Amino acid sequence: MENDVNPNPALIQPMDQNVIQNIKLGYRKLLLTTILNNPLHNENLEKTQTNVNLKDVVFSLANWASVFTLLINKSWKNLLPNFIDSEVEERKCANRRNSACITH
Repeated sequence: MENDVNPNPALIQPMDQNVIQNIKLGYRKLLLTTILNNPLHNENLEKTQTNVNLKDVVFSLANWASVFTLLINKSWKNLLPNFIDSEVEERKCANRRNSACITH
């Protein structure tokens, strides 16, 4: 069973490469900004940090929208290179068609 373990799990777990790290950094940035924007943060920093509620967490998950499509594509490219390349080509063709329609 131990011989079946993939020596490079990042190839089959592409989300571990950069996407999750990017989301975590965005969350930490938002949390730190929230703490520092609180006018009372100097009085009790620990209390401010523990007052983060579910609404704050849900809004911070909106950081997913800030993850660039290119970063996600690069993360999956090791596992599905042909799929990612064809999807990028399809988008390029669609953009060319749209720009051709606009110019006419």
